[in-house]
Amino acid sequence: MIKKIIHIAGLLIVVLSFLHCQKEYSYEGGNVPVIRDSVIINPGPKPYICSSCVGADNYIEGKWSFYDNDTFYCGIIDTAIATPDRDGFTFFGPSSCSPDSGLVLTINIEPNFLTKDVFNLTTNRAGLYYYDNIGQTHPFVTQPGFTFSFIIDSYIHQTRMMTGRFSGTVFKPAGEAAYLFGKYKVKML
Repeated sequence: MIKKIIHIAGLLIVVLSFLHCQKEYSYEGGNVPVIRDSVIINPGPKPYICSSCVGADNYIEGKWSFYDNDTFYCGIIDTAIATPDRDGFTFFGPSSCSPDSGLVLTINIEPNFLTKDVFNLTTNRAGLYYYDNIGQTHPFVTQPGFTFSFIIDSYIHQTRMMTGRFSGTVFKPAGEAAYLFGKYKVKML
């Protein structure tokens, strides 16, 4: 019985010694390297930005910009028109990267109106298409039944200046879905 207890105790000591073993690291020469204990996360590739759009990811009067997964687009807003009742509007303008392409947004804010200051208004009754006159295609277009949101962060009626964002699902010519998010700053007529 005592021999059995001694064997079990010996076996227990061997097992416990393996559990507490740690690998020993040593450096045998030169200056000691500095190792930081951190995890580096690769955020992935940065989006493509044409040279005309560098610095355009800000709220700039008369400009629009948006990202899809791998490209940044920007352009000017050369036309911004409200409906006679001012419960909807459209604005559009060419791309800064290619004069043959551009953005068109049409928005319905009913039952709200652009007859007073408006802040933090979101509507899903918005349509977007990004056109390309060379290929006669719409590289991005919204479709009914898929969420696309248009946000008015602020509209100051006295100056008619509107600033905001848009985002949602759009479709490419081959039918594949993409997600866009962008911003705009425009003076409404």
